[in-house]
Amino acid sequence: MTTLVREHRAPVAVARIVPRSRPWDAIAVALLATSLSAAGAARPSLWFDEAATLSAGTRSVSELWKMVLNIDAVHGLYYLLMHGWFTVFPTTEFAARLSSAVAVGVASAGVVVLGRQVSGRAVAVTAGVLFAVLPRVTWAGAETRSYALTMAAAVWLTVVCLVALRRDRWSWWLGYAALAAGSAVLNVFLVLMLPVHAVLAVLFPSASPSAPRSGRHWLAAATAAAGAAAPVLIFAQTQLFQVHWISPLSRDTVGEILGEQYFDHAVPFALLAALMLMCGLLCVDQVGAIAGRRPIRLVLFTVCWMAIPTMALLVYSAVRHPIYYPRYLSFTAPAMALLLGLCVVAVWRSRPAITGMLLLFAVAAVPNYLAQRGPYAKERMDYSAVADVIDRHAAPGDCLVLDNSADWMPGPIRPLTAARPEVYAKLRDFGLDRTAVERDRLWDSHGAVWAWADRMPGCPVLWTVTERDPTRPDYERGPKLEPGPRLGRAMAYQVPSRFGFRVVERWQFSFAQVTKSVRTD
Repeated sequence: MTTLVREHRAPVAVARIVPRSRPWDAIAVALLATSLSAAGAARPSLWFDEAATLSAGTRSVSELWKMVLNIDAVHGLYYLLMHGWFTVFPTTEFAARLSSAVAVGVASAGVVVLGRQVSGRAVAVTAGVLFAVLPRVTWAGAETRSYALTMAAAVWLTVVCLVALRRDRWSWWLGYAALAAGSAVLNVFLVLMLPVHAVLAVLFPSASPSAPRSGRHWLAAATAAAGAAAPVLIFAQTQLFQVHWISPLSRDTVGEILGEQYFDHAVPFALLAALMLMCGLLCVDQVGAIAGRRPIRLVLFTVCWMAIPTMALLVYSAVRHPIYYPRYLSFTAPAMALLLGLCVVAVWRSRPAITGMLLLFAVAAVPNYLAQRGPYAKERMDYSAVADVIDRHAAPGDCLVLDNSADWMPGPIRPLTAARPEVYAKLRDFGLDRTAVERDRLWDSHGAVWAWADRMPGCPVLWTVTERDPTRPDYERGPKLEPGPRLGRAMAYQVPSRFGFRVVERWQFSFAQVTKSVRTD
């Protein structure tokens, strides 16, 4: 049980929580965070980025190695880890995203452990719960990409660094160097945790006589980690063409930092967080009575954790190539949770008041949380909806035509087959040129319709996927449907129509339309 000691400090009474080891705190928060992230994760359609994870993660190790030499080297280690995950779990929407939900749980446990090391139990648990409901975290926990794992790597790397600084043993420094190098390979931006840890070494020095030596040992370990990860970091520069879609810095960047980087456009949550930060920082000195530590050090550290990586990406974007994108800094989310947790405890102090504030944050997160789990939450993409239609209605031996002329955001139309490849395996996809494995790329290549037009007469049914047409209803069926202006001008329709194929059924979703055509002559 928690021991409360009333300590009178004019003009208010403040509760001081006596530090105790609470391993179950981290476990309970981890279970909460995993559950929140996993809930509803099966509903949103898979999309372009997640299709890349499935495409790469389901290959053999040798095939994956050949691919990363050409593209996505920055995600190579993550793809390797997902290769292991997919040997155990299926590639369904929920099972694939469960990996990220588990990573969020591991990260939340790290937030509690780190908070306990640099503050008190109240701040640690509060920060852990806030991390679990933080909109950027609940988004990452339902996304089959490396963002959730980077959060876990960043926070546990920080825990290891802090323990190494305090114990100053070669085994801890070796572990820190290895984990730091591995983290940088997992995601190149995690190398920016090294200067953050330089701040950690200054603000939280060891109380032992070996403190100056531990600082030198950190520098040696950080240098070794950077050196070990350097080849990957240098090689990644050759693949910057992959982020050509990122816009240069502008006035919108400020809004992205303030409203999207941590809050994922959740305006109520962002406003509540801003209010709490302003109020909390004005009375943060009160936390010293609660946690028994100087809270200003935690404030400075968390601010540096957020500011240093953000500024690094902004400067790089300004002087060389645009690379700033809010979700790329997901690994700084633990810092925001720790700072918010500190401020909540500083303002409210008592357990009932803190609990009430946590509930208020949870309520503020609900609208965005539900939006994140809508059917088209992933950049409006509807890969899964298209696959579901074909899975339910197409018969083995039917043919597939993908309209490669569609303005398919954020990339070509071919990746939709990578999201659910088992669905399309029963169809004759004559438009498929070379497979992604054969090309050592993420996606299959596409052949022109007229290149295989002579095979069309052998197709009993033709399934066509193209861009949504707002002039046509979401669903229609009939003996001969109008193609609509969008499909009508595409070679994916014009060529089959010359062979007597007519549209008899149509489904439309967020971005795509699927049509079923049969020969009528």
